[in-house]
Amino acid sequence: MKKSFIAILLTLFAVSALMATPCVAADVIKWKMQSAYPSGDATYDVHSVRAAKLIEEASGGKIKVELFPPGALCSVKEMANAVGAGMIEMAAIYGPRYAGRVPVADVEGGLPFTWTSMDQVAELFWDPKYNMIDNIRKAWASKGVFYLVPNACGSYPFLTNYPVHKISDFKGHKIRGMGASGEWLAKAGASPTPLPGGEIYMALKLGTIDGTPFPPMILETLKLKEVVKYITFPGLVAPPQTCIVINMDAWKSLPEDVRKKLTDPKTQVEFYRANGEAYKARDDEALAAAYAYGIKSFTMSDEELRKGRKLAKSVWDKVAKKDKYSKEAVETLIKFMTAKGML
Repeated sequence: MKKSFIAILLTLFAVSALMATPCVAADVIKWKMQSAYPSGDATYDVHSVRAAKLIEEASGGKIKVELFPPGALCSVKEMANAVGAGMIEMAAIYGPRYAGRVPVADVEGGLPFTWTSMDQVAELFWDPKYNMIDNIRKAWASKGVFYLVPNACGSYPFLTNYPVHKISDFKGHKIRGMGASGEWLAKAGASPTPLPGGEIYMALKLGTIDGTPFPPMILETLKLKEVVKYITFPGLVAPPQTCIVINMDAWKSLPEDVRKKLTDPKTQVEFYRANGEAYKARDDEALAAAYAYGIKSFTMSDEELRKGRKLAKSVWDKVAKKDKYSKEAVETLIKFMTAKGML
């Protein structure tokens, strides 16, 4: 009898242990995150890794974010849809790639010849006078996506195989460009050529294109310093921006205090600046290596920048007509640039 009683106790203990295990595991919620950029690129190594850590820390460890490279969970082309549908909870993307779905993404990613520093973006996005991030969030929310924060990606100079000193120097040349950037290039007299990043090296080597706007880091990561001869600053926009987005249901599942912590303007600006400086450090390293390799750089004059901005105005106006969110974003942008004496 005593043995039977002990056996029953042991059985009950084992069952209790098995039942308790799922409860412990349930305390941690796993999120999947995909980056549109591979390891080796700062958008993956810095922005994505830090964003995952930010979520985990803000949730007190209740959320565990597993980071995946591009294509691991879905194609880069489908990432915005995948986040909206809840296939993945979180992503690091280049918004303008999805401007057909969310037109205001062209604005938040950086329209040609608009802001010129992280300080300007911080003021435009988070200062109560402008607070452009609220409008951007409303636009993405209409697609089931929460726009968490932009990521500053250094600068966006022109990397070319011929010298560019003036806006008129683009005329007749084939320059990689898509979306609003491509439209500006066309107005400058260039032939905008859409091209995936992975094909830039051979396109420059074979003469399929004469140049591309891109963060300098690519000179190292894609070895473009071997096929580029000149760099022209400040380029189309500085900084261009990727962003961190979250599925709306996943976002709403977070406790209110966690959401407030993650969207606190001071926290967001600090996160934005720190990530931007880390990205810029990689750009600076790539530029130093490029100059040592023999690449030459130029900086456009203020007069040329005014010419570029004048051409860009019609591109901004076209973007503003796409939907109500784009209209408000462009109006806010123009208000900001006017106040800064840029127009």
